[in-house]
Amino acid sequence: MTWRTNATDGRKLVHVEPARIDEQPVGVAALEPQSQPLPRPPYAAGSAEAREAGRRGGSKRASTTALGSGIGLAKAFADPSFAPYRRAAENFARLHVRTLAQTVGGGRCSEAPASIVWSAGLQLAASRWAFEVAGDHVLGSRLANDSRQNLLAAHELCAREAQAKPRDTMAELDRRLGITPGGKS
Repeated sequence: MTWRTNATDGRKLVHVEPARIDEQPVGVAALEPQSQPLPRPPYAAGSAEAREAGRRGGSKRASTTALGSGIGLAKAFADPSFAPYRRAAENFARLHVRTLAQTVGGGRCSEAPASIVWSAGLQLAASRWAFEVAGDHVLGSRLANDSRQNLLAAHELCAREAQAKPRDTMAELDRRLGITPGGKS
């Protein structure tokens, strides 16, 4: 977050807002892609494979919250014309959280930046709905701008969290990348 000055009438002279994208912290790229799905076991797979598949699924779900991993709102809104926009917001937010994790968060996007992204996705969807269905261009523009600000804030928070994490030692990095001490993979 940065302090900005503003000469626009009606706004405070000094206010806080997310940094511009060229002022954002760099963050940390993920060292390895997210865990790959297990290959589907044959019909008569042993209990060890079934336990491993359950463990992976459970550990992935355990690291999420209802509001951090989804919009967390009822599936039906008052206006049914918003339904396709809501689905688009969910797809956008899922992709953006995954992208933040891989490019900025060192492989992880925690609940706080994820919730900001989900809010931004919903704002973006509402913006498109306001433009296309309601015909309210002022509301659509405001919601789109709010979405942009939230995406910048989520990027900054995710990067700062990644930078604050303890760094892996070179030996741990080598182990994760499959490099043996002699330099052979």
